[in-house]
Amino acid sequence: MSLIGKIFKTCLVSASLLAGMHASAQVAAQPAYPNKAIKLIVPFGPGGVTDLTGRTFGKYLAEQLKEPVIVENKAGAGATIGANFVAKSAPDGYTMLLGTNVTHAINPQMMTAVPYDPLKDFIPVAMFGLNGNVLIVNASLPINNFAEFIQYIKSKKGDVNYASGSVGSSAHLAAELLKLEVKGLNYMHVPYGGPSEAMSGLIGGHVDFMFSNIGGAVTQIKSGKVKAIAVTTLKRVEQLPDVPSIAELGVSGFEVVGWLAAFVPKGTPDYIVKKLNEVINQAQNNPGLRQTLDTASVIPVISTPEQTAKFVQDEYIKWGRVIREANIPKI
Repeated sequence: MSLIGKIFKTCLVSASLLAGMHASAQVAAQPAYPNKAIKLIVPFGPGGVTDLTGRTFGKYLAEQLKEPVIVENKAGAGATIGANFVAKSAPDGYTMLLGTNVTHAINPQMMTAVPYDPLKDFIPVAMFGLNGNVLIVNASLPINNFAEFIQYIKSKKGDVNYASGSVGSSAHLAAELLKLEVKGLNYMHVPYGGPSEAMSGLIGGHVDFMFSNIGGAVTQIKSGKVKAIAVTTLKRVEQLPDVPSIAELGVSGFEVVGWLAAFVPKGTPDYIVKKLNEVINQAQNNPGLRQTLDTASVIPVISTPEQTAKFVQDEYIKWGRVIREANIPKI
């Protein structure tokens, strides 16, 4: 080997050693994580699917991370209080948000003022799951499938109303999205004080139809108090295997899901984001966790931080379009 070759080889070896030493130093410089309790902020009150999901994952994460995971409900102002609390927290991995389509896609575009930027003030970590809706009608109506539903709506020429738990809710926007996707539909929105009140209005015949969280409607469907017409997930769901999806029935790409995802404040180190992502994804296959969340119709999703970020951005764009094109006033 020539002298130049020997010198070149020596330089390569030295560079490799230096790179390895630098990488080792970086790892050594990273503090152990976690080394104290983590707060998981649920921006809604106790009870319901969001709270259940947070507490179920919190228990598993604590077991795997060997540190307590304290689930704290910070409800109010359309879930923006809890979300803003996390956005303004230290980016150290010890405060995490259970964010949803409400905190990151709908309310920031429905409300006149939100104290955080849903796309810039957070780092998406992983998905906790999806929760689909089901289109249901009053049991006395002559509607037994989606084609009959569309025909019925068109024949009434606007003399049809639907319920939702509130203005800007997933149930409200699902109906407005359907109106945009299927031409010739016309109906009126009747917002109630919550999903259970909306369901009571439907069963009592005060409204004609509604979109309901699947988990909250299964009992009423099986008892015959309401009729299930179609689900809003892209595919059929295990809880209602005989109920087709709206996408399957010809409204291509129609999908309305409530989603639950983990977020940390912007600036949180990558190694912490990666650690949390790994543990949350591993949890999706835990039998005890799945038993609890399957009962609540929470569909598991395994995703990278990048995939989660893309999904959240797409949802933000999608619901922004619906809000604008349906002329839904800000609240």
